[in-house]
Amino acid sequence: MAFMDYDKIVLFGDSITEQSYEQTRGFGFGAALADIYRRKIEVVCRGFSGYNTAHAMAVIPKIIPPPAPTSKIRLITIFFGANDSTLHDRPQHVPLDQYPVNLRRIIRHPLIKAHDPKVILITPSPICEYRTQDGDLAREVVGIQRLAANTKKYADAALEVGKALGIPTVNLWEAFIQYAGGWEEGNPIPGSKELPKNEKLGELLRDGLHFEPKGYQILYDLVLKTIRENIPELDPENLEFVFPRHEEADRCNWYSGGEF
Repeated sequence: MAFMDYDKIVLFGDSITEQSYEQTRGFGFGAALADIYRRKIEVVCRGFSGYNTAHAMAVIPKIIPPPAPTSKIRLITIFFGANDSTLHDRPQHVPLDQYPVNLRRIIRHPLIKAHDPKVILITPSPICEYRTQDGDLAREVVGIQRLAANTKKYADAALEVGKALGIPTVNLWEAFIQYAGGWEEGNPIPGSKELPKNEKLGELLRDGLHFEPKGYQILYDLVLKTIRENIPELDPENLEFVFPRHEEADRCNWYSGGEF
């Protein structure tokens, strides 16, 4: 039998994506997707801690192979913005007007386009200033790196890109805020120090930025819902195993001296 590779779903993002396979903290978005797609599509984690959209464009040629006869990328999730939205004096910062430009360039990159994949864009999630700033102080980081209101601007920019390109977009910012009690335009944003610490938001963000299992559960549910509503051909329930179940597989005589 000739070698046969699996088609792929690529999860492309920063540390939140990278950590989505860690089982030590409980439920992980990436690990859960890999489980539900097992033997149907390979779910590949391409998460890079600390990376922004400029870094993402630089690594695409090193992480996206050309399509193969038996394998191509069927779906890619793009989840950047947590680092782009750091404040302007921070090395990870990407200006707000450049961030959507970079997202478009990632989506339209020739190496990605060669696979003709479906794309799901994921907005940055909210932050908790109390937890991020406490963590920075503990690590002796000088100054403030992130503000809740600034992160909101980048989430809005990602939504605009998705709308303009007609790409399904997971509004993770809104989903987390709704879990934390909701928000009305003109009021302080949950997670901001203009409000008391939001304990519901703390159930989603272990350090004010990275996710607790509940946060990953929300992301997983939304991505799977987006697939089922917009890309039904990639609903795991609509996919067959790449190789047959053992009851249906051809019998072999390897144990009686047959050839491999």
